Amino acid sequence: REGAVLKGWVESRFGLLPRYHGGPIRDFSGPAYRHYLEQRSGGLYNTNSLEAQFDLLYAWCQYELARQWPLDSHFILYRGINRMDAYEELGTATQDPAHRIMLLNSLNSFTRERERACEFGDHILKVRVPASKTLFFHGLLPGKLRGEAEYGVIGGVYEVAVSRE
Repeated sequence: REGAVLKGWVESRFGLLPRYHGGPIRDFSGPAYRHYLEQRSGGLYNTNSLEAQFDLLYAWCQYELARQWPLDSHFILYRGINRMDAYEELGTATQDPAHRIMLLNSLNSFTRERERACEFGDHILKVRVPASKTLFFHGLLPGKLRGEAEYGVIGGVYEVAVSRE
């Protein structure tokens, strides 16, 4: 449910539809999308303006990124995955087949540590993420959002370098 609520916030603020939630979403009148909508609405029910709280989290994150890394407009981040066929590939970025153009889900989990990404899959996606597409990062709120030293990244079309672990 929490993932659906976060993806719903991205959808409402940036217009990015989810591409995956418990399964691929390709038909926006189909059962996978309806399941996502049910979880999203159930997660938002009686939550005291949760989406406004995400607005505040995003604004705080942008402030902290600019304060802590004022010269960095992008970050190199990594994501470990097992099934490449679960991702939508739009083409290749260069003659190198390891560089691809991919449509990522509306919200994705990444890490700054390649070794950490290796724990989550056989394929490693290396992406240059604009700071403006970061919803949260490890260390933003001390004692909170610790997870796997992750960065919450707003999706869309990215150039991705794919390698094997």
